[in-house]
Amino acid sequence: MEDPYIAHFREENGQITVQSVLEHNSNVAFLAEQNSSIEILSPIAGLIGTYHDAGKYLDAFQQYIEKNIEGKKTHRGEVNHSTAGGCLLEQFAAGTMETQMMEFPVYCHHGLSDALSGNGKILIDERLRQRENVQCVSERFYQFHDKQELENKFYESRKKIGEILTALHKYAQSLTQGERSLQKNFFVGMYERILLSLLIDADWSDTACFMENKKIEERIQKNHGRNRIWDECKRYFDVYMSRFSKDSKLSGMRTEILRQCLLQGKTDGTLYRLTVPTGSGKTLSSLGFALNHARVHHKKHIIYVAPYTSILEQNAEEIRKATGNPEIVLEHHSNIFYEGEEEQRRKELLAENWSSPIIVTTAVQFLNTLFSSSSKNIRRMNNICNSVIIFDEIQALPVRTIKLFNLAVNFLTGFGESTVVLCSATQPLLDRIMECSLNRPQNMIEPDKKYEDAFQRTTIHDKTKLTNLGLSAEELGEFILDRAQEEERVLAIVNTKKCAEATYKYLKKKCKDSDYLLFHLSTNMCPQNRQDVLNEIKEKLFEADRKIICVTTQLIEAGVDISFRCVIRSLAGLDSIVQAAGRCNRNKEVENGNVYVIKMSKEAENVSGLRDIVKAQEAMLSVLYQFEMRPSSFNDRLDSGKAIELYYSLYMSSRKEEMSYLVSADGRSDTLLNLLSTNSKVWSAVKRNNKDGHTFLRQAFKTAGDLFEVIPEDGKVDVVVEYDTAAKEQIRILCGQYVTLDEQQQAVRKLQKYTVGISDRMRQQLSNAVTTVCDDKRKILVLSENYYSHETGVSIEPVMEFINY
Repeated sequence: MEDPYIAHFREENGQITVQSVLEHNSNVAFLAEQNSSIEILSPIAGLIGTYHDAGKYLDAFQQYIEKNIEGKKTHRGEVNHSTAGGCLLEQFAAGTMETQMMEFPVYCHHGLSDALSGNGKILIDERLRQRENVQCVSERFYQFHDKQELENKFYESRKKIGEILTALHKYAQSLTQGERSLQKNFFVGMYERILLSLLIDADWSDTACFMENKKIEERIQKNHGRNRIWDECKRYFDVYMSRFSKDSKLSGMRTEILRQCLLQGKTDGTLYRLTVPTGSGKTLSSLGFALNHARVHHKKHIIYVAPYTSILEQNAEEIRKATGNPEIVLEHHSNIFYEGEEEQRRKELLAENWSSPIIVTTAVQFLNTLFSSSSKNIRRMNNICNSVIIFDEIQALPVRTIKLFNLAVNFLTGFGESTVVLCSATQPLLDRIMECSLNRPQNMIEPDKKYEDAFQRTTIHDKTKLTNLGLSAEELGEFILDRAQEEERVLAIVNTKKCAEATYKYLKKKCKDSDYLLFHLSTNMCPQNRQDVLNEIKEKLFEADRKIICVTTQLIEAGVDISFRCVIRSLAGLDSIVQAAGRCNRNKEVENGNVYVIKMSKEAENVSGLRDIVKAQEAMLSVLYQFEMRPSSFNDRLDSGKAIELYYSLYMSSRKEEMSYLVSADGRSDTLLNLLSTNSKVWSAVKRNNKDGHTFLRQAFKTAGDLFEVIPEDGKVDVVVEYDTAAKEQIRILCGQYVTLDEQQQAVRKLQKYTVGISDRMRQQLSNAVTTVCDDKRKILVLSENYYSHETGVSIEPVMEFINY
């Protein structure tokens, strides 16, 4: 029997084509089941796909869609059609945990909800109270869907979920009493997120295929072809790596590290740690591991995650070159831009669900996939399962996300069929925190002093006691000049933009008639400006007899391939100091490079409001003291493995309360860890009133997802700067009276590299120097070029400088 009930319609050349509810439900069930990265979830995903839009059989929805066909005014989402499917599932086995786990994605496929909200409302109960006309839906639904067949699938799915819950219970028995319920509930939440991911992706994919008149088979993520891709990439990778010289001691060490990583790629582990010194080639070595591991264990994806776009853009290009197939590498971050609308749209589609074989992305994008409430982010969750995931520079993980991250990695490696690699020269002790510790990783390379010695290119000197109260910007300037007389090429890294600018301006006055080339870098400058300055620095560093000084914030520390003979670092954590040292004598230009750790005065560099830096400084001062007392205990090196271990033990113990991600939810203090697991503060009250004794999903998914931010954006305002003619041209397009939406979107994307984040206070100080272009829906703030310096960035005072384009 043909289903006359309409799920979607499209108009082509004045003709209306409709898609039935049966066809849409069947297509979504097919895609969700086929694309599941975890085999045990496949039948469950298929079942919830079948039921997800049962509510479209409601008279109210059919009237709504008829109005749309007739061109009458309606409001999107005015008819709730996500409740009925869950109510139909409830009829098979009411009140069971397994049924609730199937219902939840159906209820949330148009927007995430809390399973248990702050006012004590239980989502399942709330939805079941809204079962109006379910009898009508049931009769119509089962006219076109075989009830007996679906009942059989329900009990098969219930059995699979029972197996999942049993496995989680068994895992929890190995934990302390206090963590059992917490971790078990957190992992249930991870499973729910994957099921929701599968449903959202299948729903959106089928809808897009219908609207574009394409076959849904194009959206099946075929896994059997991946082994061929991994084989081809590995063959190319071997040839690519053979091109590098092996005639030096350092090259020999890099080759040995790569060989060990390749061998580890064939092993059966799921959680690895790659700890090797800066400059030892960990990006390519970890890629070699991933290619081997993906081949041997039939993984769907390789995902490379880095904390900063500066690392990402550089390493994405390296990965494209090393695999020999740029088309299979998706680079996904906020600054990415592709020329041409067709290419931009194609890449955006891939970024929506991360279906590409290799994904190169930021920690922000990855962590949002795990925890954000946005359906766009949730959609990608399924595709981080059954993958090899490389976290580069893992020490940059924000402290407040540590416990959430640890549990997510434990889930992915224990139940999500993924393999995770944590890469760093300064590994944080994630497996040693008191609660929610990371499962013990395997060392991909065993600690060996020979690697420390081989890649030692610098000596770190403690100069924090040059003055009692710390250096002023002028005193730092004099210290830089003193070192520059001997070392000639000096990089100075400070903790605040204000200090960097003040020091640079002092040096500019002092060096007015000298032959020093001075440079400044900070995030007050737009990305294109910073890149232009970096390109000029690199060019000048290659010229003989150039005397160069660069004053910068920590933005230069990771992922920037640049080398000075001397680095001066304002007091920070040992991880930051080691990263700064990575910009010194990078290519062995001299026998040994000097890295000086100095301390700035509070007036010059007020970091009291920057908790991360304050806590890192406190831990580092303890390390410096103990190193001064017993240097031999640290192999006479401040960057030794023992020094790094001491630093992290001090730093992380001082921040253990913050690692659960402290928040204020519904007017009370809480943590995201609690909200995404036991939700105990609300659950205890609900449990007292739970007369039926039912077990419920209890996580506050939406509340937690709305509160989750990898990098807090509070008080930040984005302004576009009129940096060059290209920026001005895009601003002109936005101001055009007849600009199309596509032209507007293209211009906005191109202006990302001319955008600076400033504080609310600075925005107020700039006053009328900031104007608005575009309409109210998409406001773009533009800064007058009179308030932007190519040397120091955004300025609250007008600047006068000659700009030669």
